[in-house]
Amino acid sequence: MNVWYIKMRYILIDLGLFKYVESMAFPLADNKSNESAIEIWNEKDHKTLSSISLHVDDSALIYIVDTKTLKEAWNTLKRIYEAAGIISIIATC
Repeated sequence: MNVWYIKMRYILIDLGLFKYVESMAFPLADNKSNESAIEIWNEKDHKTLSSISLHVDDSALIYIVDTKTLKEAWNTLKRIYEAAGIISIIATC
C-alpha cells in the first residue's frame, strides 16, 4: 500500500467521502425517486474528486486535472503511484 493511498484515505474518511471511493457504483436511473439519488451521487462524486485534487501532490495533479469522475481520477492516481513504487523498488536493488 502506498503512502498517497493511506493519506488520501484518511482525508476522505475525515470528510465522510471515502465510501464513494470504496463503492464507485453509480446508482441506476430506473424511476423518479432514483433521480434524487443520482443527483446526490453526482454531487458527492464531484466533492470527492475536488478533495482529492486539492490534497494530491502537484506533480500528480496534472494527470487528473481533466478527469470528469472520481473513478477516473482514482484509477489514474493508482497507476501513477503504483508505477512510481515499482520504480523506486527497482532503483534500490
